[in-house]
Amino acid sequence: MSIVPLIKVNMVGVLDDKDTVLEAAQAFGSLHLIPLVSAQKELEAVPAGLGRDAVDALRWLVDCSDQRRPETRADKFDLDDVVEKTLKNRKALKTCQDLLAKLERRIQDVEPWGEFSFSDLAEIGDNRLWFYVVPNGKLREIDPSDKILETVHRDRFRSYIVLLAPEEPETGAMPVPRTHVGAIPLSALRQRHEDAAIDLEELELERQALTKWRFVLAQNLAAARDTSARRRAALETADTGRVFVLQAWARRDQVSEIETLASKLGIAALFEDVTEEDAPPTLLENAHAMEAGEDLVEFYQTPGYRDWDPSAIVYVSFIVFFGMIMTDAGYGLLLLLFLFLFRKKFAGSALGRRMYRMSCWLMVSTAAFGVATGSYFGVAPPEGSILNHFKILHLKDVDTMMKITLTIGVVHIVIANFLRAWHERTPSGRYQPVGWCLVALGGLATFLGQGTVVATIGPTSVIFGLLLVGFFGSDRKVDSVASGGLRIFDGLAALARIVNIFSDVLSYMRLFALGLAAASLAETINSLSGQLNQSVPGIGILIAILVLAIGHAINIGLGLIAGCVHGLRLNVIEFFNWGLKDEGTPFRPFKKEETRL
Repeated sequence: MSIVPLIKVNMVGVLDDKDTVLEAAQAFGSLHLIPLVSAQKELEAVPAGLGRDAVDALRWLVDCSDQRRPETRADKFDLDDVVEKTLKNRKALKTCQDLLAKLERRIQDVEPWGEFSFSDLAEIGDNRLWFYVVPNGKLREIDPSDKILETVHRDRFRSYIVLLAPEEPETGAMPVPRTHVGAIPLSALRQRHEDAAIDLEELELERQALTKWRFVLAQNLAAARDTSARRRAALETADTGRVFVLQAWARRDQVSEIETLASKLGIAALFEDVTEEDAPPTLLENAHAMEAGEDLVEFYQTPGYRDWDPSAIVYVSFIVFFGMIMTDAGYGLLLLLFLFLFRKKFAGSALGRRMYRMSCWLMVSTAAFGVATGSYFGVAPPEGSILNHFKILHLKDVDTMMKITLTIGVVHIVIANFLRAWHERTPSGRYQPVGWCLVALGGLATFLGQGTVVATIGPTSVIFGLLLVGFFGSDRKVDSVASGGLRIFDGLAALARIVNIFSDVLSYMRLFALGLAAASLAETINSLSGQLNQSVPGIGILIAILVLAIGHAINIGLGLIAGCVHGLRLNVIEFFNWGLKDEGTPFRPFKKEETRL
């Protein structure tokens, strides 16, 4: 694990060659550009002519469930025509779906009234038809002596009544407001519904046919974004007369490659080392197995360029913490099986492959801690069995589990302070973390070694650590009474963090609490399903299986959320708080965009 050393590159060339140089730099794909001039902030990612319409069209085609074989030849592709047809299809298809839903609701409302059509007013003595849906319990409130009405349909709860009158009856004449049925007969509504359903099928087939252009459309969008990125980069170079200067950060080990590129382009390449005034971006580099740790770190905070890379430690500790929180062998193995079955879903990108590897290790950790605590879907292994021999942790042994989790917390924070001291260069930066290491270890020794010789060493370590922290509270030079007073104030301010280290260590108790909660919930689910099976003969076993499936699914979901949130929180809050000093900016290479579907 390391932060890659960088060097500042200045490319100087003729202004007429700037576009060529930018395209070559983008193809090189390893330069983090430094803006020398403020670019237009409103410059869009996709230029006019492609715009959001093309992005929306591509999304519409990619989301189609039935995909055609993609066309890869661009000679038959007309961008404007494909985008226009796709967006027209989307609008028509959504309109048709809305019409179908409206017709289905209308048919459902009209169906109880049966097939009818309105007669001419003159044929029925200038009377009109008024429709009412009356709950059966309110039928007694209707006075039929002064009304011409007919019940055309009745079910268990409602009666459908048609009233004949020249004007709408006054409020109160009927127990419910009238229903608006409309003038379109039921047969006509059904015919319209059938026509709309046929139109919808044709639109879906048209959408399916258009999906063959998704790959070429994605290529055009990627090329458009590349062009837009070069346009922005061109605005951020320093141009003077006929000369331009392109400045960027690059890996120090790529100097020879950059020199070769500059020679090929016929431009000058000048290199500068990083100075104290510079604020370079941070490029993390880890072994293949630990790459996912970079994603975990940058999810919350990128370490400063002059800091250290915590990716490997965060990766390992996150896996351990996650396993302690879920702590069930059955859950871990089940989810590991699901990961294996859906492994191809992760293979489409480098990020997906990293997440797949990390997810597998998370499930292995969950299974391992489940074996250690003897939890298999909340069921403990029988006494004397082989699995029972591997049960070395007892979640309900509060004293032991508290000691284990507090030890983990102290070790985690000590590692953070030690690595910070290792990478610092000032006396204060080096010895303050060492002092906090002594405080944390001394406090742990006092807690664990009660009644032993270790308990007497603990307070001594705490006192010595606090003296170290207070004395090296700052690097302020004492050359007067005022500066001496300020130095004392700095030391006292540094000592105030003893509250932080105490609360941060206690935060690791959540590992035990959440693990115990997950195991207890699993046991409760099993107990509840067993009681249901015994109390309801016959069908009880089906109810018990349903309770088991739903209950354990909920418990797994809660465990995944808790494992991710709290497992990551202990790293990015408690660990980073003691281990990292500065926050940096991530290294963003100027490179061509990949075509993705």
